[in-house]
Amino acid sequence: MKETLHYDEMEDRLTVNTSYDAQPNLDENKRIRNSVSSKSDIQYSGSFVHAAKLDEGDVVRLINMGYNVLSPDPEEVRRALVYIQQNENHLLLVNGKPFIKGQRVKWV
Repeated sequence: MKETLHYDEMEDRLTVNTSYDAQPNLDENKRIRNSVSSKSDIQYSGSFVHAAKLDEGDVVRLINMGYNVLSPDPEEVRRALVYIQQNENHLLLVNGKPFIKGQRVKWV
């Protein structure tokens, strides 16, 4: 990530511009996703699957959009992951839909 600061003396305002190049990460995600032969090779239920790989800049961008993947609330994390699955599937490492939309919370 690259951060540049610009101070405007006339308006007494500081502007922070954060940029990053996620292309190497996106290329790696695509390579991993294409190495899996089909969706049927992965069983999503009951086992852990490395389903997405996010760059630090992507995490910050998603938080600024209102999707906090680092939230301590599991429902907020699920909401963010479903957003990624539906709108930014280039961040996924697997084909298909590993994140479910509306799983009910089970109280024990």
